[in-house]
Amino acid sequence: MTNRRNFLKQSVLGAGAITGLPRLDLAAQSSDHIAALELLTLKQNSEQRHVLKIISSTGTAGYADFPDLDYAPALGGVAREHLIGANPFAVEAIWSTMRRAGVLCSHRTAVDYALWDLLGRETGRPVYELLGGPVRDRIRIYYYGKPPKKQLENEDAWRALGRDLAKQPGAVVKVDPWLVYERFGDRKVWEDTVYESGGRMPTEENIKYNEMVFRCLREGAGDKVDLIHGGHGQCSAAGAIATCKPLEKYDLLWIEEPTAATSSMDEMAEVAAATTIPIATGENLQGLDDFTRLIDKRAASILNLSPPNVGGLTEARKIASLAEMRGLQIAPHFFSYGPLTWVAMANLCMATPNVLILEANTLRENPTGPKGLNKNQFFKEPIQFDGYYFKPSGKPGLGYEYDEKFVVSRKRLA
Repeated sequence: MTNRRNFLKQSVLGAGAITGLPRLDLAAQSSDHIAALELLTLKQNSEQRHVLKIISSTGTAGYADFPDLDYAPALGGVAREHLIGANPFAVEAIWSTMRRAGVLCSHRTAVDYALWDLLGRETGRPVYELLGGPVRDRIRIYYYGKPPKKQLENEDAWRALGRDLAKQPGAVVKVDPWLVYERFGDRKVWEDTVYESGGRMPTEENIKYNEMVFRCLREGAGDKVDLIHGGHGQCSAAGAIATCKPLEKYDLLWIEEPTAATSSMDEMAEVAAATTIPIATGENLQGLDDFTRLIDKRAASILNLSPPNVGGLTEARKIASLAEMRGLQIAPHFFSYGPLTWVAMANLCMATPNVLILEANTLRENPTGPKGLNKNQFFKEPIQFDGYYFKPSGKPGLGYEYDEKFVVSRKRLA
């Protein structure tokens, strides 16, 4: 007699779940399969970029930035066991396989981005359409900003910055006054006590400087600019609360990582409960597990998904959906992870209802940005911004493509 419990288990979970890993030939839409994985090194002048390339049996390729070069041989072993010969359309099954197999989060992230890019190119559609379609026609973006170095203590310089930003529709600026104050070098920045989780208490002068920065920005900008405090996890809960209280009247969009979420989510939850300023965090968290714990603790109301650490678009949209159910917003973090990683997040933002804004620092593909951050361009067509907004190209896949004329090394992983 068939065991009724086992029969129901198989019916609900499917044969793939019973064997521990999903079958990658499920839901095959064609005879197409993954034929090869390559690791490319692109170089121009003094900058280089490591890029994962996944090639299907049709010759179509998908690309992703690949930061963990030293571990590339490990990815080759994973690819030979789980990817070569698999149906490239089975993105969800491949993600689940890699997660269950314990593949590094950064590796499964890169593989997932490349597979979505490949899927878009195979179908001739932009990835955001495959993720459910656009929920907006453009994405709001933001950068860091501050006056020139010699003017950092000048109140009028901060007001002038606010006035200049107010002239630009949708302007947003992020600044970390704790870090700016620390760079003055001739005064006491932190009290001597170091708290158990590693955070510190700012001195009264440091707290006053934080208040001055946002007071002057608000005086200059009025209500036409959104202001963000980028905290970098430097404070204890008590220090963060002491800093936030005088800032509440300046209507900040958020304060980012006032404490270190990786040291203590409980401390961050304490700050969140004690201030009216929204708390944002997530740049140092990895994958669904970390973000689920953060959401459960109500430690933040805005999640800064970090593109290299979220398990790709497949896992990122699971995090975003969970956040939406809890009334939280998404504002992906970005700082010099590679421009293709950024446009992957832009595709997520286009198709995700609870996205607030997208960070756009050091893309190195923006022709209008600071020269030191954007002197080399590897895309066939550069990313273009309209002030504080970005509209995707609408081209198949992630919408942008590395120019292989810059390839100086090509290594076959599988």
